[in-house]
Amino acid sequence: MPPIRTGLDERMKNIQQELKEYFEEAQHVYADAIEAFTKLDSQVYSEAKAVRAKAREVNWDLTNDLLLILSLNQPLMKDLRIVATYLRAVDTVERLIRHARDIARSDRSLDENADELPEAIVEPVRAMHASLNALIDITADCLTSGAEVPADDVREHWKAVKASHADAVAALSVMKSDTMGGKAARLEVVNIVNRVDRSAYNIVRLNGMWHHALNNENIILD
Repeated sequence: MPPIRTGLDERMKNIQQELKEYFEEAQHVYADAIEAFTKLDSQVYSEAKAVRAKAREVNWDLTNDLLLILSLNQPLMKDLRIVATYLRAVDTVERLIRHARDIARSDRSLDENADELPEAIVEPVRAMHASLNALIDITADCLTSGAEVPADDVREHWKAVKASHADAVAALSVMKSDTMGGKAARLEVVNIVNRVDRSAYNIVRLNGMWHHALNNENIILD
């Protein structure tokens, strides 16, 4: 029996649009969390919690829509790989939002314990976030337009994330113990730095999966 493709293209377009909006929501809350970090603003945490709660519902709805495609349309092998990548993307975006919530929670703790943040810490985190944002832009465009992964660009942005992460860790290692409110505050900064790094890593891995979905071959991006 041939595969049932009736309605498949339309369903995939709907998924792509919803996924695009999901990426945009993640970028928005992530940017708010990073901005709150640089300004020692604890107020964003309640918003991040609400977005995280909404993300769980979006995750569930998109997953169900993708599983419906599998059950109704009997997609071909390439379509299966694309659906599998979309399922991973849904999970990856939910993790982005979870990481943003974690950063916002650390923002709240820092606001209570630190008077100011050294530029030697703030600047690397801003740089990491800029590179992460560029990676998200690339990924959202590829997954929602069907474009090939610009492998060199992805590698360069990932390299920039790692370099900024190393700068932040180095700055933390030479700071006096009472800087930023003591050990507890320093641990919160470590949490923020590591969350951005992990977010970027997840996005890079998603790009690798998308390349495989389109070309049925593996690619090393990290």
